[in-house]
Amino acid sequence: MKTSEDIIRLAMELGNALAQTDEIEQLKNLQTVLNEDTSSFDLIVRYQEARMKLEKQQDEGKIISKADEDYLQILEDQLAGNETIQQLMGAQERFDNLMQAVYYAINQAITGDQCSSGCDSCGCDCGTM
Repeated sequence: MKTSEDIIRLAMELGNALAQTDEIEQLKNLQTVLNEDTSSFDLIVRYQEARMKLEKQQDEGKIISKADEDYLQILEDQLAGNETIQQLMGAQERFDNLMQAVYYAINQAITGDQCSSGCDSCGCDCGTM
């Protein structure tokens, strides 16, 4: 039987392995690019502020003006058209998919279940699940 210390050691090994993946390297590189691209970074900040303002108004039961909705839509369109932001979002999605596959594999190991339709269903290519 594995001890808690064994499990923590294995988790550290998994974390170190994840840190060496292309997914995390690309994500870190694109985060650095974004931090250096002030116009893209400022666009994200403006969008987050506008979205939070609208969410607060909704939570308070206030009516959201058409101008505020239009402004948020303009910012969303600008985000969608910004290559740096789109690259970052793609890298984030690939990393999230990797983490979901890792979680799924761990869950499968704990429960003893098998992949329902082969490895493609869990994202792995191990051939054993």
